[in-house]
Amino acid sequence: MPFAAALRESLEIRGSLLPVEFTRGDSLEHVLDRHLLAVEQNFDGELVTSILLLSDDGKRLSHGAGPHLPMSYREAIDGAEIGPCAGSCGTAAYLGRPVYVTDIATDPLWADYRHLALPHGFRSCWSTPIRDEAGSVIGTFATYHRTPGGPSSDEIEAIALITDRVAQAIAWARDVQDLAAPGSMKPWLEPRLKLVRSKSEDQFARPWSGKLMLHLRKLEVLLADLDGQADKAETQESRESLKLAARDIRALIAAIRKQVDFSGD
Repeated sequence: MPFAAALRESLEIRGSLLPVEFTRGDSLEHVLDRHLLAVEQNFDGELVTSILLLSDDGKRLSHGAGPHLPMSYREAIDGAEIGPCAGSCGTAAYLGRPVYVTDIATDPLWADYRHLALPHGFRSCWSTPIRDEAGSVIGTFATYHRTPGGPSSDEIEAIALITDRVAQAIAWARDVQDLAAPGSMKPWLEPRLKLVRSKSEDQFARPWSGKLMLHLRKLEVLLADLDGQADKAETQESRESLKLAARDIRALIAAIRKQVDFSGD
């Protein structure tokens, strides 16, 4: 998977769309599928990508995304236990480090899974842990190839970039999920609210309000970054995509601020 500026630019555009996609209700799988399609489109050759998510108890991997992963294969590995000899992904999640299997047909890590992969033409699989901001493993990103072989240094660099962007997408999804959880509020869907600062300390009075303000600040930083990226984009298509994303985020910020009063008493 040759590392190229086009891949980085595609992923930056994808990342810029996250706030809009999640706040309008897109599922994590659909968002991650779009990330993976951007990766596959920048690969000169046939490539199948996959994201698996680690269960809360840290024992199993479940399907996260894989736009071109065969359904029968996807269902066969969904919910598989991680371990020291559990294919590329299960082993990578267990060890907490990348696992590059160069030949599925002969590698002992695939002893229990090669009968699932080989009929689909998968001969090598490179898997890397996805980590959250605290450094904990939350899933794996994998690339499947039709020929045996290992990654080049450029490909390893590209994989690191991809896993970082995927981790950001998962973090956004979980933050939005937290805000929508019972006991929290979706302020852009509720009547106008007033977030009151305590006179004794610089904290918000409601538990969800501080997180909302943090997200607004993140959106504002992202908006400024997008405006800068649009000015520097190499192609007209990229410029237009970035400007559209910036427009949507600007509208989202305005809509939230219109519904919520951040002033004090």
